[in-house]
Amino acid sequence: MALTDTVFMQEFRSNWRVLLVAFTCFLFAFSAPAFLMPFIYPEVIEAFGWTREQATLLASAKYLTGSIIAIAVGRFIDVMGVRKVLIAVSVIGGLAMVSFLWTPNLTIYYAAGVMLGFAGAGTMVAIKVLISRTFHASQGTAMGIAMLGTSVGGVIVPLVITWLIETYGWRVGSALLSAGVWIVALPLMVFFLTDESFESAEAKDTLAPHEPAALSRVVVSELAMQPQFWLIALAVFAAGFVDQAFIQHQVLYLKDDLGMSASHYAGGIAAMGLLGIVIRPLVGGLFDKMSTRGVSLSYMMLAFGSLFALGAINPYLFAAFVVFRAIGHSAVLLDTTVLAKHTFGLKNIGIILGVYTGAVNLGFATGPWFMARMFVVTGSYVTPFIICCGVAIFAAAVLIPVKPVYWLDLRARSKSGLAAYAVS
Repeated sequence: MALTDTVFMQEFRSNWRVLLVAFTCFLFAFSAPAFLMPFIYPEVIEAFGWTREQATLLASAKYLTGSIIAIAVGRFIDVMGVRKVLIAVSVIGGLAMVSFLWTPNLTIYYAAGVMLGFAGAGTMVAIKVLISRTFHASQGTAMGIAMLGTSVGGVIVPLVITWLIETYGWRVGSALLSAGVWIVALPLMVFFLTDESFESAEAKDTLAPHEPAALSRVVVSELAMQPQFWLIALAVFAAGFVDQAFIQHQVLYLKDDLGMSASHYAGGIAAMGLLGIVIRPLVGGLFDKMSTRGVSLSYMMLAFGSLFALGAINPYLFAAFVVFRAIGHSAVLLDTTVLAKHTFGLKNIGIILGVYTGAVNLGFATGPWFMARMFVVTGSYVTPFIICCGVAIFAAAVLIPVKPVYWLDLRARSKSGLAAYAVS
């Protein structure tokens, strides 16, 4: 947990509604389209005759857009607030899934990826900001619980989309998967919580979230002069590179290269999500207790997952691959929230998280493309898997010099008897 269970419960009792909305947004508006994509690649390859590289470039279109949009979204959140941004990006994501009903060619296919980039990056940055401004001593734990939405999505979506594709085809199946956005996520944001519910959380930030854009640019420019600012960006980029390289290719690898049945590979991917339900809050608690050291440790799990993928045809090694992938994936995206606040505090948190989410999305965009290109060049996944192992180790090493100044100050004030969750 956080510094103490009591502190977390104090924060939770005051902010459980915010945590519920964050969980729901991650489940329906973020996870559904994210976990959908790997399952439609084999379908579009068969339907249109596209190559693996062409099919998986949907992910690159999505995450390259997200890397650009994340920075702008962070600034919009600082100015407009979380609620309006969340509603807008959720609608865009839902429409993107519906658009697969009429996808005739690569251009329109990639356009859907661009829309998904708006939705994914916008949702992630908005939730990160909201959690960072609402939970302080238990930020990592709270973000881990909110991101259980992605873990639950990791369990449900592979099973549901596999059934939908087998029953209705990939076009209708993709559109039907958007129902959670329209029926659950949007109504909850619109009717369950008011603007005041969101803004009351943001108002706890005595460092004033709504600062002039010129001041924000000055502060970020000053931060950009610090080596640790770029070390964090490099680390989260590398971790995102490895994570999405595997996510976007795992169905193609397990189905086509290893010859697994739909129930086998869908069950394995769902198992990763099921494990994530248990693991993600524990990873968040680890980050609360160890900060940057905990993040480095979690990146090593990505490295182990890359190695065990090489022997996934063996049932025991496949199980190990599932476990290490679940642990490593649980850290990605949760890491940026913790690293940003633990190092720099809440000052201009929106735009800082936007920058780091942009770095992650750039990794998300290049990882799947790299994996596809290496497969074309070498004819197998062996070389890219080994390279990804090295990249994950590099990400872990890059964080070693980073000093979590704000986190150390919180712990010092807690030990001196001050409220650990008060904002300085």
